Parts: sequence; C-alpha cells; structure tokens
Amino acid sequence: MTRIVCKFGGSSVADAEQFKKIKSILQGNLERKIVVVSAPGKRNPQESKLTDLFYSTHDLATKKLDFAAPWKLIRERYIEITQELSLQSSIREEFDKLEEDLLKNSEKLSVDFLVSRGEYLCAKIMADFLGAKFIDAYPLIQFDNQYNVTPESYENIATALSDKNTIYVVPGFYGSDMQGKLKTFTRGGSDITGSILANACNCSVYENWTDVSGLLMADPRIVKDAHTISYVSYREIRELAYSGANVLHDDSITPCRAKNIPINIKNTNKPGDQGTIIGPTPETTSRVITGIAGRKDFSMLYIEKSMMNKEKGFGRKVLAILEEQGVSYELSPCGIDSMNVIVDSKTLQNVEKEVRKEIDQKMQPNKIKIFNNLALIATVGHGMVSQVGTAARLFSALAKDNINVRIIDQGSSEINIIVGIDEANFEKAITAIYKEFVD
Repeated sequence: MTRIVCKFGGSSVADAEQFKKIKSILQGNLERKIVVVSAPGKRNPQESKLTDLFYSTHDLATKKLDFAAPWKLIRERYIEITQELSLQSSIREEFDKLEEDLLKNSEKLSVDFLVSRGEYLCAKIMADFLGAKFIDAYPLIQFDNQYNVTPESYENIATALSDKNTIYVVPGFYGSDMQGKLKTFTRGGSDITGSILANACNCSVYENWTDVSGLLMADPRIVKDAHTISYVSYREIRELAYSGANVLHDDSITPCRAKNIPINIKNTNKPGDQGTIIGPTPETTSRVITGIAGRKDFSMLYIEKSMMNKEKGFGRKVLAILEEQGVSYELSPCGIDSMNVIVDSKTLQNVEKEVRKEIDQKMQPNKIKIFNNLALIATVGHGMVSQVGTAARLFSALAKDNINVRIIDQGSSEINIIVGIDEANFEKAITAIYKEFVD
C-alpha cells in the first residue's frame, strides 16, 4: 500500500470545523496516512497569530513581566477547539505545566521550545480527534546549522512511521539540532517537515493543504481572476518561490525532488479542486510561461571604472566588501566598464556609508551611484526555451505601458527572464506581462 503525506497549514486547523474537514479529507482517500499540522491560524484579520503570541509570552516571561494577556489568548484557542470537538484532552494539564515553567524556570525555557508548542499541542489534539498515533518531531528530525537533515533521521523516521495501516500525526516546524536541542525552522517550516516525511517514507504524493486551490499564475491582488497553474516543475516553483510566490516554502522542494515525489497543493475548504501539481520537468509543454512573481524593496549599486574588464578580481572584491558588511546580492549584471549589484534596500541602507567608503578606497572607481525603489519581476516557464521571440514579446508589452526596464537578466537555462523596474510600475508591469502571455 502506498501512502500520502498530508500537511495542513494554519488556516486548515484554525478551529474545530476545520478539524472536521480534515477528518473528512482523510476518509476520502485511505492512502492519506501521515498528517503534519501547523499551529492554528488566524480566524479573522484582527486576530493575532498564535506563533506571535508565543513569542510575546516568552519575551515577557524572561523579563519577569506579566504574560497573562497573550497566554490567556493562546490557552483559550486550544481549549475551545477541544471542547467543540468533545474531546477528553490533556491540553489543560499541558498548559498548566507550561505556565508553571514560565513562572518558575523561564530562563531555562528556550524560545524555540515554547514557540514549537503551537504545533505540538495542535498535533496532540489532532491525534486525539482522529484516533491516530502522535509522533513528536523532536528529536526524530535532526538537522545541522544549514537545516540539512541527517541521513540517520531519514532512517529513524522510516522506522517510527513504518506501519502502513496506522494514521500518524506529526507536528511541523521543528526538530533537533546537532547538539540535541529543540530547534524551529524558519516561518512556514511545517512545509519542510511534510517533505522530509514524504522522502523518508517513500510516499507516492505529498499533499500540501492550504486555503487556496493551488498556485496562481500571478498575484491575485494584482491580477484579478489569475489562472491556476495545473502543473509546475520543481525548477519552476523554486524560481517562482524565490521571486515572491508564497504558497509553498521553497526549502520544502528538495526532499521531494530527490525522489521525484509529486507535491499537490490543495484547498482544505474545496477538497474537490484539482489544485497544483509540482513535479519533474515535463518533456513537452504547450504553455509559453508558467507564472509571474516579483518583489519590491531593492537597490542597485552602480560602479563605473575605465578598463574594469582588464582588472582581475574586480567583481570578487566588490562582492567581498558587501559580504563583510553583511549584504547579500540578488543579481550582478555587468558591462565592460561598469558593474551593477542588486541588493536588499533595507540591508544596504544600514551600511551604505561604509560600503561606499570601502569601494572608493579599495576599487578607486570613476563613479558610484545607488538607485533605490527598484522591483524585480521574474517570468518563468519551460515553454520559453522553444518559443522564438518570448523576450521580445515581454519587452514590447512593457514598452506599450511606458514601463522602463532598468535591469535585464536571463539565465542560461532560459526558463526565466528577470527585469528590474521602478517600484511605482510594479503592479502595472505584472499586469502587462500577464495580459501578453495569458489573456
């Protein structure tokens, strides 16, 4: 019997009614045996995120300040879910123990441990509700400082979740570091947990359940009624996620890609919708582009110097200066006598004077300028490789809307074209590209 991993995000476990939907989803396909959950999400825009409340509670407790207000909100959310599901749960006792530790031993209670209780307690409730077996992610999933999972972890996971007839529930978002301490992933890390489990258990599919019916070709806040992407390759989704598409944590791709396990983004509230399949690169595709994504808040560092191309190590030295100041770069298109480096605006602003001074002293350029308020837009698709004139169509579409392109970058893989434009034209540019290739 093959198995499916189902990861349910915060919106999917926000209240008791969502828990009931999950039970129905699992009953709809008996191969859905491994469940990963996030902490319950916001039920309305005014509500605070539980993860933020956990962080606030820990901060107040370690400062010996009153943490009753955020703690009350957290406690009530979980107890309300158990009551509405009519569960005889040990959640009250769990909270009593945590509160005692916060009052008496807050300095020994790590922030990662307390924040991880959001997923831990949700998984406990889910396991009770489903009559499933709870498996803690700590210390089962162990990773190094770069969040690379150890080979032993994959073996241990396969053993711990070996019974193919049992439904397992595992909390997402955390595991163990190499020193044996509980460590959380970055925000959205429950996606990573689900992918790791799918790899370790050789699952047939990794279903990522959220509140949208798959990945859209463009941000729906910009392009109304944007089409859903039915299929996207691992490479394409990495490009789109890096460029601003926020449906799936980009680090969750690698474990599934290693074993060609397809990822299906599904909607908990509309389980009948097909969603988006993420899988291997297709041999052929009828589409020119797969999606458009972008980000704002970039700056361009422009450096000009005569005979730059003859000066060995010039680019390396410039990037080393940025590295020393804690600034990473996105792109670096160059000319014969000029070099452009695209960086995060906020990071550069903090060290702009130091960067200018270092470059002046070490590189002795003819000119240094910094251009702010830049946005990067990536147009991604395997179909661009076989379609003559794709770049021309893209730039013509932008020109028609009087949008000036400041930066152009097209990788040798030819599956994406990145343009840098003024932030003021961000929404207009995405709309223009979408209309050219989709509408």
